[in-house]
Amino acid sequence: MSYKNLELLQMVTDLDENGYVVFHLDDFDALADQINEDIDSLISSGNYRTNSKIYSYNDSPRVVESWKHSSAARLLAFHPQIIELIGEYFKAVPKPFSTINFVRSTEQPLHSDSIHFGTDPPFQLAAAWVALEDIDPNSGPLHVVPKSHKWPEFVYSQISLPVARSLGDVKRYYELYEDWVSEDLDKRQVQTCVPQMKKGDVLIWLANLLHGSPGCLDSSISRRSQVIHFHTDVATNFYNPVFSDPAKAKNVNRKVEFIPE
Repeated sequence: MSYKNLELLQMVTDLDENGYVVFHLDDFDALADQINEDIDSLISSGNYRTNSKIYSYNDSPRVVESWKHSSAARLLAFHPQIIELIGEYFKAVPKPFSTINFVRSTEQPLHSDSIHFGTDPPFQLAAAWVALEDIDPNSGPLHVVPKSHKWPEFVYSQISLPVARSLGDVKRYYELYEDWVSEDLDKRQVQTCVPQMKKGDVLIWLANLLHGSPGCLDSSISRRSQVIHFHTDVATNFYNPVFSDPAKAKNVNRKVEFIPE
């Protein structure tokens, strides 16, 4: 077995054990610079989508679906090193469906992606967070909670909340979920990990891993990055957990637009 294959298998093992893994993308600087240039142009034009205000914690824009405007951002969604690792982990074909680009920290509290993206079978999701510059530790870097992907999946019914009926419910429920995560971490007495990320480093996490960017010390410092979310070709159903009741098999379908290669 070649060194490359051994290295890949070790990363798959680390991903399975810890819920995340960090590695470096080869020959990435030019692509990163083009993405940054494209995002700056998009923001200047005002012709971009952003996340719902429900999931916004400051005024720094989150550029959603940059792949529709930037061929460089789309190329990153299919970077062979990322695709290879996610594919090897799931033994399935990774299918990117979302890009979000950041100029500064989100300052978002800890959360898991499974709270947003339900799948059948469960947890057919991974994300790749790519540093488009060296990340300053004061800029609100990405935090992760190692091994939290192995904890039970959160469902709103466990804190006695019924299925959401409105966007107002979604906002209120999500704030209660964030409080629950904070309290749960205190009970478990676990700490977050803050990987040092350099330009071209990528952190891949699994669906149920807690991650976020709390505790930004200086919001004026840039934190240029792109996150790509992937489902796999094994997933047969996609639903929105806050509007669904999986225990009663009542799931509200979520429309997924996969990125064309």
